[in-house]
Amino acid sequence: MKVRLLVPRSGNDGAQNIGDIVDVSAEEAEAMVAAGQCEVLRRGKPERAEGPATPPEQA
Repeated sequence: MKVRLLVPRSGNDGAQNIGDIVDVSAEEAEAMVAAGQCEVLRRGKPERAEGPATPPEQA
């Protein structure tokens, strides 16, 4: 699961900074979110606009 770090951390793989996007297990992500250390990135495809939000004005 991909998460964005809200705090810096370091380990055997090196240092990671605030704002870094890292891949962690679902269990680790859940624990980190509960501790306020990261936020989960949205899953799935980004939404796309399906045409204009409002109909065009008639002249």
